[in-house]
Amino acid sequence: MNNRAPIIVGVGQLTHKPKNPRDFLHPLQGMKTAVKRAADDAGCKDLIGTADALHVVNIFTWNYRKVPRMLAELLDINPALKEYTTIGGDTPQWLVNRVADNLVSGKNDVSILAGCEVMHSVKSALASGRPPEGFQDNFQDITPIGDDSEGVLIGNKRFGNSGDELDHFMDMPIRIYPLIENALRAKEGLTIEQQIENLGKFGETFSAVAAKNPYAWSRDPLTATQTTTPSPKNRMISFPYTKLLNANLYVDQAAALIMTTPHMARKLGIPKEKWVYLHGGQDATDIWFISERKDIADSPAIKASVQDALRQAQLTLADVSFFDFYSCFPCMPRLYRLVLGIEHADPRPMTLTGGLPYFGGPGSNYVMHSIAEAVDRCRIEPEKFGLITSNGWYCTKHSAGIYSCRNPTKTWNRAPPASFQKRLSLPKSLEIDKAPSGSFLVDSYTVWFSRQGEPETGILIGRTESGKRALAHTPKGNKDILYTMMQKEWIGAKGKVVGQKDKINIVDF
Repeated sequence: MNNRAPIIVGVGQLTHKPKNPRDFLHPLQGMKTAVKRAADDAGCKDLIGTADALHVVNIFTWNYRKVPRMLAELLDINPALKEYTTIGGDTPQWLVNRVADNLVSGKNDVSILAGCEVMHSVKSALASGRPPEGFQDNFQDITPIGDDSEGVLIGNKRFGNSGDELDHFMDMPIRIYPLIENALRAKEGLTIEQQIENLGKFGETFSAVAAKNPYAWSRDPLTATQTTTPSPKNRMISFPYTKLLNANLYVDQAAALIMTTPHMARKLGIPKEKWVYLHGGQDATDIWFISERKDIADSPAIKASVQDALRQAQLTLADVSFFDFYSCFPCMPRLYRLVLGIEHADPRPMTLTGGLPYFGGPGSNYVMHSIAEAVDRCRIEPEKFGLITSNGWYCTKHSAGIYSCRNPTKTWNRAPPASFQKRLSLPKSLEIDKAPSGSFLVDSYTVWFSRQGEPETGILIGRTESGKRALAHTPKGNKDILYTMMQKEWIGAKGKVVGQKDKINIVDF
C-alpha cells in the first residue's frame, strides 16, 4: 500500500554568518551546499544524480529568472521537471504537498527542494560600497525567460495588497501584522499590559529554543523584558512590536529536502531509519486582502487546512506531539492556538527552530528549515507526530503537513487544493468605501514609528456608518492621539472622517 508513499529521506541546512562583508554567500552556492548536505544526510552518494525533479523556492535577493536550470547545472544534473515558486512563506510546505502528489501519482521518483536567502550578505556588501556583480537592489519580475527546461513558474502570482491598502501604507508585514496582533488582543479580551506580557513570553520562549539551535541566526537567549522594552537597539517598529519581535530577514540561510518513495529508497539503499513520511497535507487561502476580512483575528483557511491534514493522517490534534507554527510575528502562533483550540497552558512546543525573529526569516524559505527540524525530531522520536504550518502574505496563504516515521495506515490521497478551496466556507468579503464620510468605528489599528523611535502615523482599519470597511490615518502631527492609542484600548473607538489627502482618509477623535 505504501510503496509510493511520499517520504523525506534527506535534509540539509546552512547558516552563513561572516564577519567580512567580502565573504559574500551566493544563493546558488548556498543551495548547492544544502542539497549536498541533504544527500549526505540520506547516506546515499548517488542520490542527487537520480533526481528527476528540482523545485526552488523564490529568492528575494537576486534577480534569478532561470534559477532551476542554473542550480541543476551546478549540481551536474538535468531533471525533466524544474520549478520555481512565486513569493510566499507558505511555499516550502506547499511544495512538499505538491511533490507528494507527484510521487504518489508516479510523475516523479526523486525530488530535490531547495531555497536560500542572503540578505545579510547583500546588506553588508552594499554598506561596504562593494555590491556583488549582477546584484539588483530591487524586486524584479520573476517570470522565467525561455522554455520549460529553464524552469516553470508555479504558485499564486496574485499580489498581496490592494490599491487602497497601498495608499494607506498597509504595504508591508511590519505594518500589517500589528493590525492582526491588536485585533487579536481585543478578541481575547486582554488589556494592553497583558498583551505586552504575552509578547514577552513569546520572545523569551522562542529565543530560548533558538539559543540551542546550531543553525539559528541569533543564539542569545532573551528575557521577556529585553524583547518588549524599547531601547536604541530595540526600537519600536509598529505598535506593539519592537524590533526584537519582528522577523529578521537579514540572514544568510539555505535549506534543502530530498523526497522520494519507499520503493526508490529501497532501490537506492537508503536506510529505513532515515525515512520520514508525510501523513497528510493541505493548502488553502483566506479572503485575499486583509482589509476585506470582517474578522481580522480569524483564519478559516488555517483551521480547514490543518483539519484536513489531520483527517488524512487519521489523527486528532491531541495525537500531535510537537509543532512549528509559522512565527513571522508573535500574533501568528497565538492565532494558530486560537483557531485550532489549543489552550495557552498546553505544554507542547510551538516552535522547533526558534521562530523567524530569532532563528531567522530567510524570505519565503523559512519553513524549509522548520520541516528539516521536524524530520530530525521524528527520527529521534519515531513513534510521534509533528505538525508544520506555513503562511504567505498577510495570513493569506496557508499550508500544513503532518510528519512521522510511523508507517501510514492509508494511502496518500488528498483532495486537490483547487477543489478543496472551492469547498471552503469563507465569510463574505466586506465592501471597501474608498471615500468615507461621517463616523468611523475602529476594528484595528497600529502606530507606525520613525527610525528615530518617535510615533509617526496612526494606521486605522474600521467601518463606516453603512457597515462598509474603510482605511484611514490619524491627523498628521497629532502625537497626543498616537500616545493615547498605545495606552488604552482603541479598538471600538469612534472617530469622524475629517477629510482626505493624497488618497489617504483622515479620521480624528
